[in-house]
Amino acid sequence: MSTGKRLAKRSIIGTRVCAPGEDGKYYSGVIQAVKTPANFVENNNCINLTPNTRYTVRFDSRQGNLGRTTAEFFEVDLIGPGFQSVLGLELVAEQKCYVTFNGREVAGEVCAHNPELDEVIIRIHPPGSEVSHPHPFQIPFYGSLSPFLN
Repeated sequence: MSTGKRLAKRSIIGTRVCAPGEDGKYYSGVIQAVKTPANFVENNNCINLTPNTRYTVRFDSRQGNLGRTTAEFFEVDLIGPGFQSVLGLELVAEQKCYVTFNGREVAGEVCAHNPELDEVIIRIHPPGSEVSHPHPFQIPFYGSLSPFLN
């Protein structure tokens, strides 16, 4: 028996992603719009995406002054579900990230990244220390970083 309700369309709008800022660091945001070139005709399950599709990302306001609140990116520039992961990236110093340390997700800051050794040196602040710790932990990290860099 049909209830007459339509299923919601699968929309990428509202998806949380990370996008590069002008300083080379990645910042979190939300996809606000998808712009497909007008001359593209192919239909893939009602989703018209091409390599030239641009995504408008609205950056989270809590990240300080990025110099802009929204920007357009290609698919290869974004990190998140349906886009690339952090595995192929070279992170820059002072990039904020989240890692699992002693069974808890904690905020960290990248000190150095050596892609050849697949090693990231991260400075973490112990949980419960709201103020800057005089000697934060600095650990080499070989696991997987959280897909949502901050």
